[in-house]
Amino acid sequence: MTTFAIDFDATSLTETQFNFMDGVATLTLHKPDLRNAISTVMLAELIYLLEWCARHDEVRVVVLQGSEKGFCPGDNLRGMGPLPGDFPFMPSSPVTHAGIQHCLRGMSKPTIAAIHGFALGVGLDLAMACDFRLVTDNARLQDQRVIDRGMHAVTGCAWLQTRAIGSARALEFLILGEAIDGETAKAWGMVTKVASEDEFAQTLNALTQRLAQAPTKAIGLMKRQIYTGETMSHEDFMTFAAPLITQIEIKDRQEGIQAFLEKRPANFSGT
Repeated sequence: MTTFAIDFDATSLTETQFNFMDGVATLTLHKPDLRNAISTVMLAELIYLLEWCARHDEVRVVVLQGSEKGFCPGDNLRGMGPLPGDFPFMPSSPVTHAGIQHCLRGMSKPTIAAIHGFALGVGLDLAMACDFRLVTDNARLQDQRVIDRGMHAVTGCAWLQTRAIGSARALEFLILGEAIDGETAKAWGMVTKVASEDEFAQTLNALTQRLAQAPTKAIGLMKRQIYTGETMSHEDFMTFAAPLITQIEIKDRQEGIQAFLEKRPANFSGT
């Protein structure tokens, strides 16, 4: 078991919690009195922590989760004002939903949203911006902003959901606003894995440990190809991707080849 010296005071976080161990950084949305609703403070703390994780090679995988009864119900509409003047966790990226989604998708490390209880509205948008989503079978996933609130809902849901579940189901989900459970979300392609409440922690641990021991740099380059290539033609994509193998060295590539030849498990460093 290995740890790493954290160069900021995690105990000073007010609406999130942070833990790092064995390559896994866990960011917890922690505002239980408001069911972990997102405020400007929470958003800034999350982006700060994601930027910290992106800078440190010791971090091999990032997990986002909610405390107590659920993941996130969306924005705390009374908590979206300016940050305090002495706020100690000011990130470099814009403190916006676009800013945090850019951090998650642009990070050269895998990210996991661990969803239990509920993920609603912009809380679900946050999860959809992660690379992997693990959900309990009885979780409630829903976006009622259009049908019940008359909101524009311009926080990425139309872009993210359409690419995950297709336009027909995105129209149904985002306009009719009906809730689905974890099993339905898995069948639709909205989430990566579904588990019962009893098996949720074990399933999450197995996924995080697998990714924490994986070739992190190679994963980051695959993320870059997938996300960058979404809007490219095949010809443009191949032109974009071809230099990656000659311009970027992956030390784990040699280890993977050697492990295969020696018929042993690979010991990846993440570099």
